[in-house]
Amino acid sequence: MDYISEAERMKIFYKGFSEAGNADQLASLYPDVLSDIDDPDSSPALRDGSIFLFHAFYPLYHKLSYVNNNRFIHEDILYFESTPQRVYTAEELYTTLQSLAPFAVPELIRTIGCSSATMTLLQNAYADQDKEAFTRAIDNKDCDLSLVSTICEYIWPVNIHRANPSEEDIVTSLDVVASILHDEEHPISQSATELSEAVEPYLDGGDEETYLQKLNQYNRDAFDYLCSFYTDSYARFKPKERKQIEPLILKGGGSIETDFHLPEDYFSFRNESGDSSEFFGLHPDVIKAGAKQFEEFVNSLSLLGYIDSSPVAKRLFAYRFSGRLRPAKVEPIEWHGKGGNSYELIYLVRNMTEHNKGKYDKMRCFFTGPDWPKDRHSSYAKGADYHLKETLHKLYPTLPDQL
Repeated sequence: MDYISEAERMKIFYKGFSEAGNADQLASLYPDVLSDIDDPDSSPALRDGSIFLFHAFYPLYHKLSYVNNNRFIHEDILYFESTPQRVYTAEELYTTLQSLAPFAVPELIRTIGCSSATMTLLQNAYADQDKEAFTRAIDNKDCDLSLVSTICEYIWPVNIHRANPSEEDIVTSLDVVASILHDEEHPISQSATELSEAVEPYLDGGDEETYLQKLNQYNRDAFDYLCSFYTDSYARFKPKERKQIEPLILKGGGSIETDFHLPEDYFSFRNESGDSSEFFGLHPDVIKAGAKQFEEFVNSLSLLGYIDSSPVAKRLFAYRFSGRLRPAKVEPIEWHGKGGNSYELIYLVRNMTEHNKGKYDKMRCFFTGPDWPKDRHSSYAKGADYHLKETLHKLYPTLPDQL
């Protein structure tokens, strides 16, 4: 049995990601929303809400869901209990797994209750795309599908996503999703509960205009939540994902500003750019000190006034020095040197980065604003402000002070 390579997995993932939330997919999943947009008899509130759903909310929702359900699902698995509304059949489970990208499937298969020998049979059968062997292993080996059924119902609620669901179908599915997670404070559970509450007055014969107002407000609140989910998890998204997600957020009127944080495993990330001319490369002692120390250093530069306080500027600065987590847009950073000079920047580059050639040219390429010495002698670092030197060497006392 041959498992697909990591490169092939990524190719499949990005193909699915590009298709997630495009117009063709949305038209097939939500024909009722599209018809409300095209129907000249639709009320203004219904038409405006449908336009927002189709062109803002749904595209972003499907992009983020695709990434979360295929790359981060292993983190959400901890929230689930084996309390499914119904247990999937072996064939239903196989069909559901087929709808997911390769990153999520191994995590879900591992939630099937069975012996290690049966688990190996299931993994091999799925890797070989042998549906008969997969379903036979489940049916013949007394497997427990409670947990995997619960998770599948959460990832892709059948009643919501089938063609032309009724309002009753939507509420039923939302109630299922809200009850699946044992943590009632989990955002998915809260969101499902709020939407169910927005829909129920209409089902009870309430005023349609009031219902539409509540539903449209919910949709905009939910969109803001999606934007917050993205910005809170920014560091985990790959550059190719950011390039598709951020325009959708901005188009819908959302914000991509967030606090600057680095993941704890920041330095375990591979450099995402094959072009080393885009970054300096950090001294080994800086890497050894870890992500939190580097995060504190970047925030300190902002507090001292050398770089802007925006998260975008901080992330870009971190990339220029480390080469990790390349931003979707790489551009020059405004450097606010003391007295308009570049001495502090020269000092940082001299002390914090690897001994490679072309540092001076990179500085002039990466940063704008300061005056640059006519010659390229690093002795100008001697003129760096004392407070900057003190900040650097308090955080990194093992760095060799070369001055």
